[in-house]
Parts: sequence; structure tokens; C-alpha cells
Amino acid sequence: MEREEVKKRIAERFGGKVQIEQRSERRVFVYAENDIWVDLADFLFNELDARFDTGCGLDDRDGVEVMFFFPFDKEHYYVTVKTFARKPYPQLDSISNVITGAKWIEREIFEMFEVNFKNHPDLRPVLRSDTRPADFYPHKREGKDAHEMSRVKLDGWERFNEVKGKAPKGENP
Repeated sequence: MEREEVKKRIAERFGGKVQIEQRSERRVFVYAENDIWVDLADFLFNELDARFDTGCGLDDRDGVEVMFFFPFDKEHYYVTVKTFARKPYPQLDSISNVITGAKWIEREIFEMFEVNFKNHPDLRPVLRSDTRPADFYPHKREGKDAHEMSRVKLDGWERFNEVKGKAPKGENP
């Protein structure tokens, strides 16, 4: 489906609850209010036949911006749906009940940014090791000072001179 038709149908369906911008030939951004987040994902996926690709989070001082990407493969462009989950306890409705493939990325966003996806069938960490504290969210800016990090940001020269893990001088690894 062509970009202009998709933008028109989204605007007709959701009106003032969305803001639509096109910044490039291959990307349409739809800023959505939280209460229509799931309906918009359902509309794109099931009615407009967009494919669900993935999602990501971006930490901000006031909350977490959550983005999900819906490509229209034949037409070679993406629709990026964005919404904002306010801190101190960011939460959004889960789209995983509409789009099963969103379960994993919602779990990852939960693990990295502490965004609680309401009605998610299995919201638990995906990548967390047993040694990581349960209250540590690595991409959440508030938590970075509260936990001891395994590496120091500016330890590059010390790590550069480490011998462990390097091939002997003059040999290919």
C-alpha cells in the first residue's frame, strides 16, 4: 500500500490521537497517544498488511520513548510507531496479544528500560544473567550510578594492554 494511502487511512481512523510525519522517502513516523497504541498496531498489522519487524526503547529524562517498526516490503518503506511511557514507572499496554511476534521485543524493552507492558503473557527478562541484580536495568539512566559496573567507561588503555585473550605477538589469531 502506498505511503499517502497509509497516512490517509491512519489519519481517518485515529484523528487527533496521532501525529503523522514523513521525514524521508522511506520512513513515515506516527506519534501515537498511549490509549490507542494497541489499536494502531493492530490496524497496521491486520488491516493494512504491514509486517511487524522489531521495536526499541530510548531513555529520556521524563520517560521512555518506545518505537515499533512496520515495513511495507513491496513499497520499500517503514512506518515507525512511537509513543512515550512516563517515569517513574513507565508502562504501556502490550501489543503482543495482537501481534505474537512482539512478545520478545517487549520483554527486552522491559529488561533494558523497566517499561511494564500491561497484559503481556510472560513479562520476564530475556537476557539477564543470574549475577545481575534484579533491579538493574542497563539502559535506564537513573540506575547506572546505583550499581557497580563490570567495566569503567574510560579504561580503554588498560584493556588495550591486557595480554589475556590476545594472540601471541606476530601470530594470527
